[in-house]
Amino acid sequence: MTVNEAKAKLCTWALSQVGYPEGANNWNKYAENPDLQRMYGWTPQNQPWCDVFVDSGFVECFGVENACAMTYQPMGAWSALCRQSAQYYKDAGAWSMRPEIGDQVFFYASGDINHTGIVVRVDGGSIITVEGNSSDMVAERVYSVSDSKIAGYGRPDWAIVEGKDIDAPANGVTDIDVGNKDNTRYFELTFPYIQHGDMNSFVMTIQRLLIANKISCGIDGADGDFGAMTEQAVKQYQSNVGLSPDGIVGPDTAAKLFGVELRKAPKLETKAEEPKADSFWNNLLAKIKK
Repeated sequence: MTVNEAKAKLCTWALSQVGYPEGANNWNKYAENPDLQRMYGWTPQNQPWCDVFVDSGFVECFGVENACAMTYQPMGAWSALCRQSAQYYKDAGAWSMRPEIGDQVFFYASGDINHTGIVVRVDGGSIITVEGNSSDMVAERVYSVSDSKIAGYGRPDWAIVEGKDIDAPANGVTDIDVGNKDNTRYFELTFPYIQHGDMNSFVMTIQRLLIANKISCGIDGADGDFGAMTEQAVKQYQSNVGLSPDGIVGPDTAAKLFGVELRKAPKLETKAEEPKADSFWNNLLAKIKK
């Protein structure tokens, strides 16, 4: 397994969990994982479970021993607290204020580090995360990288699984590229044109990115409904980034919002075929020149 494959595996798993709801009294399936219970040394059921969700992802993707090593947690350490997990990264010198795909992001809440998630994409000035126990479910969220709620990022030790015989993701997030020498990041983005009147998850994604850029989509926020307020928000964003404000999210607008470079097919140069020496056109051209 390569580092990119390991990050893709974790992000694919996280995205596959979006929409999972908790049960009564914080009950969740992740706390029932026997290997996760071995990681903690107890059963963290009926507790706030955002850190449980992240740790469960590492356990399910890489095995419990690797999960402990990658997140710098001693086996059976008894802790599913966000601030304790953050401290493990800090103590290991694996704490950063600059996000990368696959990082464990930590948030301030109630005056301390009390929430966490997985960074599944870094798009220009925004990050997209998947978080457990977010509005009582697993949810995908978008933040500006300068959001004051972000306490920092724990960088897993990906070298732990590099070269090991662990299955790479079969489908899902296969577009992660963190190793380009020129620091240019590319991925293939398949995204429909969206405009006023559309109602779908693509609209919701665009709305979240607009909100991350501090542009309001109306009082309902990211509701998946491309109404007049969202159209106005798109136009405002387009004007801000130097695009024609038509209110339609096409390739140029989407590329700006996602923070990616739009790669266009190279222009093919066509060269007129030289007429043959004995051709009618060559003889005619010769006569004209005379």
